[in-house]
Amino acid sequence: MTLAEWRKEIEGEMIQAGFREASQEAKWLLGAAINRDGAFVTLNPTYIPSLSEEGTIQEWLARRLKGEPLSRIKGLREFWSLSFQLNAYTLDPRPESELIIEAVLKWIGPRTKEPWRLLDLGTGSGCLLISLLHELKNASGVGVDIEEKALSMAQNNAELNGVLPRARFQISNWGEGICEEFDIIVSNPPYIPLQEKETLEKAVLYYDPPQALFGGEEGLDCYAQLAKNIPSLLAPGGLVVLEVGVGQSDAVISLFQEQRFQYVFTLKDLQGIERTLAFEMNSIS
Repeated sequence: MTLAEWRKEIEGEMIQAGFREASQEAKWLLGAAINRDGAFVTLNPTYIPSLSEEGTIQEWLARRLKGEPLSRIKGLREFWSLSFQLNAYTLDPRPESELIIEAVLKWIGPRTKEPWRLLDLGTGSGCLLISLLHELKNASGVGVDIEEKALSMAQNNAELNGVLPRARFQISNWGEGICEEFDIIVSNPPYIPLQEKETLEKAVLYYDPPQALFGGEEGLDCYAQLAKNIPSLLAPGGLVVLEVGVGQSDAVISLFQEQRFQYVFTLKDLQGIERTLAFEMNSIS
């Protein structure tokens, strides 16, 4: 079958299975399965996949129809225009998490050439730290996580994206045992309330690691821990940037203000949801 015929067949199966944007999904799956991009599928409708490629298409389609995200099937996700490998112990990076990078760059302004020291708490795939190191060429940083296999993947991603000489990864629970100070601390902690577990899409519930999703009954447990741990890690005049869940901004701001942090600004995602919070540390009066 040609790519055009495959696309029509896959699109039909996806529509029947209830997928949104079935046409785009079919194009992305086909392109990935033959190791090309979506544009190749569009521009080469008469291309006939090899037997090996057909086998991959069929396997990947079966997995996608069961709800597995294409990024998990490929083992690769694009974030901040960089490529990140994934495994079962890393969260699949979301586009809204790029707001953390935007928030840091907004705060830094023209000071991009300074030798910033960065800390990524709960680094997972390393996407936040690595993206920041890619933008800040004189910066160095540390990514910590409680999962050794996530740290191994983060290190691979740092090498893949050319920043490994400026990155270090180590086991730590929200910065515990770290005896350094950092100019910029970022984190995308688990923030989904446990009570919302059954409302999640299959792609999230069954394929993202639970320890990267759930933040206690109200989704705020990790923020409370971060608010207590970060003061000993943040250099004077430093910045903290956090991703938060829907409707959590006020609660997280309160938790950090109780620990002498000063709220600086919020960034909203494309749906208008308050998604990223920035803080500085108040001086002792």
